[in-house]
Amino acid sequence: MQSKLQCWRSLKFPVIGIRSNAYFISRIYAAMTLYRNSQKRIYLDEAIYFVTFNTRGGLPNFKEEIFCQLFVDNLKICKQLKQFELYAFNLLYNHAHLLLKPGRKYNVSKIIQNLKMNTSRNINKVMGYETHEGANTYSRLHVGKYRKLFIKKYRRNTQLIPQFRWQKSFHDHVIRNETDFINHYRYTIDNHLKHDLPENWKFVSINHSFIDKSFYGS
Repeated sequence: MQSKLQCWRSLKFPVIGIRSNAYFISRIYAAMTLYRNSQKRIYLDEAIYFVTFNTRGGLPNFKEEIFCQLFVDNLKICKQLKQFELYAFNLLYNHAHLLLKPGRKYNVSKIIQNLKMNTSRNINKVMGYETHEGANTYSRLHVGKYRKLFIKKYRRNTQLIPQFRWQKSFHDHVIRNETDFINHYRYTIDNHLKHDLPENWKFVSINHSFIDKSFYGS
């Protein structure tokens, strides 16, 4: 596996996917003008987004490794179903960062909505809460095995832990140029160090094979 420094040095910016800085600034300005009295999010074709979303109340739900693995499983399935490119992610105790490029069919809001709903639903099922939130991904993710691990760890006192919730909405930033991409890529894969998590933190994209490799070179 390449070191992070090697990944940074071998990073290749795509010819298709990010256009000039001036192009995106003009598109963003036009969208902001169009929606200046609206709460609508800005969507741009072929744009790459840096996305952040948090647990409700900033609770450190992802101190539990079982929940972390469920998040990664949901992210992998969401990537397949919603047909987007994923360049980096990092899951921290109370928030997550993604660097992604939506495909033509699903915009960034649809992607994050799907990921958050299904993650919430499956975490709550593992804890034994009845919930109808999200699509039916039980058979895809084999939630039953995580339920068994959770019961083994917490015995029958599983519902002493409150139901999991994400904070509403999410923050997004449109990547404007190569420098902006590299800065946000580095920020994402190193973010666990900022929060005093182990250097070998498992739930970061450089440790997972389903990440798109077009930025890494051969």
